[in-house]
Formats: sequence, structure tokens, C-alpha cells
Amino acid sequence: MMIEQPGVTRMLRAGIAGSSGVCLVEVMLSLTMGAVVLAAFLDTFNGMHRQTVQQQRTIANQQDLRLGLEVFEQEARLATASSIVTASADEFLFNANINAQYTTMTLSAAPGQVTLSVEDGSGWGIGKSVMLCSPVACEVHRLSRSGQRHQLFLVEPVGQLFPAGASVEVINRVVYYTKREDKSGLLTLMRMVDGGAGTLMGGLDHIKFLYCDEFGVPTSIASRITRVVIDVKLARSSLQIVKEVSLRS
Repeated sequence: MMIEQPGVTRMLRAGIAGSSGVCLVEVMLSLTMGAVVLAAFLDTFNGMHRQTVQQQRTIANQQDLRLGLEVFEQEARLATASSIVTASADEFLFNANINAQYTTMTLSAAPGQVTLSVEDGSGWGIGKSVMLCSPVACEVHRLSRSGQRHQLFLVEPVGQLFPAGASVEVINRVVYYTKREDKSGLLTLMRMVDGGAGTLMGGLDHIKFLYCDEFGVPTSIASRITRVVIDVKLARSSLQIVKEVSLRS
């Protein structure tokens, strides 16, 4: 039988109670410190995530800008001074065969004829403008229906004789123009081919077309234009590109 000593028992009980109190305080402090550290970590993580997303968006916009300028350069090189319809600071409109659609007439076409016999007319869409050229003259017509393997169909009849061997090519109406977004106020470069428009590049602070003659002098007279310059600056970025494109002579 164990005899309990009152003094020892009181000391043990006091020690247990004190130990329990210290442990609870330590746990509360640990939880509080953990919450603070976790909040700081989450804030840092969110900041890094936002920065990463912004960097990725900037890189994507830069890539879109360069790709858009490559498209513009390739198509603008197909324009000639005589094919330019509009040359302003915010719009460049010209006619060109941007998809290299050519064919040759296999039989002659007499005045009044609306059907052309060609080497290959497949893939030529209804409503497309086409230009017929002989060694003597050229005429522009519009297709009344989609082309077939060896035939093209015109809305209006030819006005003169076109011999076998005359060339036929598609003439696209190409428009580059600027548009300001309502919400952001930023500029967008639009591209329209034969009435179908789409965004070529967006998120721009600045975009402008300039035109020069053969001596490098700025001009607004279409017949004198030999080069077109596009000046663009990406929003929220120091990236600005000025590209000069020589037109087809």
C-alpha cells in the first residue's frame, strides 16, 4: 500500500498544471506564427504568379506583333503603286494576288463570252475578282460561281478578244486599318481580305503608316509610293518596331 505524502502530491499537481498551461500557450503562438508565415508565403506566391502571367502575356504579345508584321511585310510587297487605293496614316488598301492564284486560258474567248476555258480553275471562289491579260490589254472581272477544273465563269462578258495563252489571276482586295478598343482604349491592327476582317495584332499604344517615294521623301500620292513604313509600339512595353517595306515595281 502506497502512502501519499501531501506535500509531494501538491508539487506534482502544480507541475502538471503548469506544464499543461505552457504547452497550450506555445501551441497558440505556433499556430499564430504559422498563419503569419503562411499568409506571407501566399502573398509572395500570388505576386510571383501575377508577375509570371504578365511576363508570359508580354512575350505572347511580342510574338504576335512580330508575326503580324511578317504577314504585313509579305503581303505589302505584292502591292504596286498602281494597285494602291488608299494610303493614309491609319489605313492601307491595295489590290494584289496574295495567294498566288494564276492560270492560263486554253481556248480563246471572244467578246461577249462569259465562260473561260483554263488550265485549272479549281479553288477559285465565287465573287472573286480576276484579271485577264493578253499581250494587248487587261480586263478585271468577277466570278459568278466557283471555278471548276477547266472553267471559270464571269458575271460580265469579256469586252475584247483574249487568245489562248492569255493569263488569268485572282485580284484580292487587301485592307490594313487601325481600330481603337472601347474598353481598354488600346489600338488594334485589323486585316481584311475580300471583305473578311480579322485582328492581326492588338494591345498597341501606337500604330501609324507612312509612305515614301523612290528618293525616301514622304508622300501621300499613291502613284509615287515605292515604300510603306509601319510604326508600332506595344502597350505596357518598351518594344517599338519600325518596319520599311518596298513595294513591287
